[in-house]
Amino acid sequence: MNKYVEAIEARYAAAVAKNATKRNLDKLMNIRAMLLNNEFAAMLEDAKVDAERISRAIYANEKVFKFAHQAIKFDAKSLNENTYAVFRTAINCFRHNVALTKHMIEASLSRSIEVGEDIKHLVYQRSVILDDTTIAAQSQTSRDALETLNIIAQRADNKQAYDVKLTKLARALCKAFNVECTKVEK
Repeated sequence: MNKYVEAIEARYAAAVAKNATKRNLDKLMNIRAMLLNNEFAAMLEDAKVDAERISRAIYANEKVFKFAHQAIKFDAKSLNENTYAVFRTAINCFRHNVALTKHMIEASLSRSIEVGEDIKHLVYQRSVILDDTTIAAQSQTSRDALETLNIIAQRADNKQAYDVKLTKLARALCKAFNVECTKVEK
């Protein structure tokens, strides 16, 4: 058993103690099933994903691990489209050696947010229009998911920007999504 399974089992026990709903307990068991996959656990370990983060809200755990598990088994039905759009934008930034910004993250989620011509080629923008409240909430949870997976990290010199890391997990996600991740030569 790996540290991620141990952490989700502890989270499950805490949820039972707090009388969590059957639906939430089932979600935790589904996450546990994903984490039992040794290849998946190795990718999380390689990305230095902190097992302690599993103690967070069930929704946050589900979003993180269902997205990351796409690297093992692509499943369009369970793919979070918002996190996918932010991931695609992050990879575009990596390829072009450009910092990912909060504005780019938000623009990824809704075509209602305009982007300048200078970054248009970097932003993978969903074709939906979301309201400001939804954009704020979804950009936060998608950003948090990618930070938890150590695919993006907030820059020390600019709190509005993120560096993108092409970990083994990020490369596997690119492969699953058929997304090019090779740096662009200038």
